[in-house]
Amino acid sequence: MKTISVESLSIISFSNIPVVTTELLASLYGTEPDYIRKNFNRNSGRFVIGKHYFLLENEELREFKHSMSLRPSVKIARNVRSLILWTERGAARHAKMLETDRAWEVFEKLEDCYFSQKIPEQLQLPESTLSINYPLSWFSDN
Repeated sequence: MKTISVESLSIISFSNIPVVTTELLASLYGTEPDYIRKNFNRNSGRFVIGKHYFLLENEELREFKHSMSLRPSVKIARNVRSLILWTERGAARHAKMLETDRAWEVFEKLEDCYFSQKIPEQLQLPESTLSINYPLSWFSDN
């Protein structure tokens, strides 16, 4: 089995934020993906979507899987119906729950070598492309 190291990881990003899959996090921390899932389910109140993790489903998941299909280093099962992507803060919570030296050492490397990397600007949308749809009634004199 090939050993995965933090230093050799290519960044997986979602909404221009570096993230890791449950399987990758488990592999790096030296545990099983089911253990990460159980810890999450037992402590779900301590995790905030968009802050600690992203939950991808439906079209968002299909688009993400398609973008990852071009990268052989990222494996996502074809039949998966939802996917959790962990942010830096979510990965930190899991290191804390696992309470192993390896998890803390790996998380420190993730902080230094993975989560601190900037997503190349050409992959980011400029802020001016954001659109906000206001009701037309807000702009009338009535």
